Amino acid sequence: MKLTAASLASIKFLVFTLFPLAMVSSCNSADEKKELKPETRVVLPEPFRAHKVVEVRPGLTFDILSWGRGSQESGAFLILRSDSSAIEYRSVSAELEGKITDAWNMDLDSDGNPEIFVQAMAGSTNDNLMMYVYEFSDNGSAREIRFPDLTSATKKQYKGKDSVYVKEGSLFREFPLFESGDTSAAKAVGKKKLEYLLRGNSFSIKEHKED
Repeated sequence: MKLTAASLASIKFLVFTLFPLAMVSSCNSADEKKELKPETRVVLPEPFRAHKVVEVRPGLTFDILSWGRGSQESGAFLILRSDSSAIEYRSVSAELEGKITDAWNMDLDSDGNPEIFVQAMAGSTNDNLMMYVYEFSDNGSAREIRFPDLTSATKKQYKGKDSVYVKEGSLFREFPLFESGDTSAAKAVGKKKLEYLLRGNSFSIKEHKED
């Protein structure tokens, strides 16, 4: 799904003209991130579904929006970068699986470039985690960083229900494990805790023992 220059210009007009950004709560840092909640969301005109504002620093703001018609389980998302200090504006668009539940900024690899994490939930029960990550350089150019899949062995016991959080500057993910034949996820048989590390625009995973 690709946007033409004309359609992107129309979308930017809607975003910045028809509904004020001030009506949505912002996220100042990864450790202060908050999930999208009904009281912090505005009713967006079709085809938009969700909108989150992430302020990296004064003058540098990212607007994350999801959009699409005809389906609630697939669509696309936009990351709009506004650098009001330098009067520079850039955007990224990509296909989206599921529904956006949160978005926040990190500098997980400590290279000085912000990374925008877009969290979505997908699957038949809207419980499976999807994560989209883009790193932005000073000139506004964006690089997608692929979020790693679970191992095939873990996938057999994975039924979603993830908890994602930031602790002491690190990104963690926890989820229950189920027997592979437990299709209804009735009884968890364990828990998996993963820490995601980022070096050289590539993720690695550190598994923590169950507490």
